[in-house]
Amino acid sequence: MKTVLATFVFCAAAWAQPLGVGLKLGVPATEAFKVVQQQSLASSQNFVWGPYLELRLPGGNAIEVDALRRKYDFQTAGTANTWEFPVLLKHRIGSGLVKPYFEGGAAFSRLSDIRLSTLQHRSNYGLVAGGGVEFNFLAIKLSPEVRWTGWGFRAFDGGLQSNRNQFAVLMGIGF
Repeated sequence: MKTVLATFVFCAAAWAQPLGVGLKLGVPATEAFKVVQQQSLASSQNFVWGPYLELRLPGGNAIEVDALRRKYDFQTAGTANTWEFPVLLKHRIGSGLVKPYFEGGAAFSRLSDIRLSTLQHRSNYGLVAGGGVEFNFLAIKLSPEVRWTGWGFRAFDGGLQSNRNQFAVLMGIGF
């Protein structure tokens, strides 16, 4: 009975916390792929974008979940898309209008819409670490950040290799 009561109290306290929603926009700071052979497979990346949801907890802490889409253009194989789902623990420092923060967690991704024979894994997982500064303007929160993702394995191997260490520069626009 104590366990049920404690779970109920914890869930009620978590539910009562402010919920933030917004959009992340950004650009990759590193290439997602490296062409080892066959220059016709060269790729380019477009921007990163997607919604995020944040559960704000006491003490400057938060849990953030993103759904980020990346699109890749291949010269001979058309396009590919990935959806990345980082789940992050975030800690803000300070209580003013400008708050530095750092974050860390795990990410899961799914690669779709691609027809290359060197594809080994459509799904991937990895670790995420990052940091930035949150600026509060009335009800709007702007948060530029730099984020590193270290993927568990390469999606491609052979003529086209995926980069296991990726950096991105993101801007969060939230409420």
